[in-house]
Amino acid sequence: MPELLIVGGLTVDRFPDGRRAPGGSVLHAAVAASGEGVRPATATVAGDEPEARAGLERLRGMGEVVVQASPRTTTYAHSEHDGRRVLVLEASSDPIAPATLSPLPAADVALFAPIADELPAAAIHELRARLRPRLTVLLIQGWLRRLVVGEPVHPLPLADVERDVWDAFALADAVVVSTEDITETPGDPFAQALDVRGRLGPGPILVVTLGSEGYLLDDPRAPRIVASVPRTVVRDVPTVGAGDTFGAALALHLGRGRDPVAAAEAATERVIAVLEGRRS
Repeated sequence: MPELLIVGGLTVDRFPDGRRAPGGSVLHAAVAASGEGVRPATATVAGDEPEARAGLERLRGMGEVVVQASPRTTTYAHSEHDGRRVLVLEASSDPIAPATLSPLPAADVALFAPIADELPAAAIHELRARLRPRLTVLLIQGWLRRLVVGEPVHPLPLADVERDVWDAFALADAVVVSTEDITETPGDPFAQALDVRGRLGPGPILVVTLGSEGYLLDDPRAPRIVASVPRTVVRDVPTVGAGDTFGAALALHLGRGRDPVAAAEAATERVIAVLEGRRS
């Protein structure tokens, strides 16, 4: 049985210099898992573009892959404005339909990581019922985006996320979200964490990642929220996929029985190692 199954869509990423490359949370998370000595299984949706085929081939080099065919792969144009990454949605894949993912490999830990709302709440429930993983971790940025083809991607207000989606989140063991994906109370991550917690209920561990400033960890079984600021900050390298790397490593270390703080610290070290590796 694989230690980790990653579920979500691939992307085709287009950059200002005209370069096109495969991307998406599943790819970044799989690379992170490989760095932890794991052969992850992946369940994804993708079209037949050359970049999508290249992404699937790379995933197959790391572990088992199950693919749902789609007329197109989710495509993002990447640029920067005032030092911040800007994404424009150029195409969307079909939603993930669990019935098309067969045979679906069972795994000890399931990581759900959509990138463009391609995993409906009903699909989360169906996948969990089929897989019966011991641990479920959700990277929820893909559900928190306002997505219109041809327009820049903006964070979706938490109140606009459907109640059935929050109910599905509430059944997870851990939820990871970036402070950049929460529109309410910008600049106040403690207030953001409390807002998300109020919608999640008392169940999951919640981690709000703060980019190079670290993370907040809210474990309902602990007496207080933990704030961690790393002493090592890697600068002047691309940070795309850092959140997915953190989420995959967190899921693995939680699955291996480490307590949430130790798992989050190990995840932080994995992100630093990946970013340091990009210097070459």
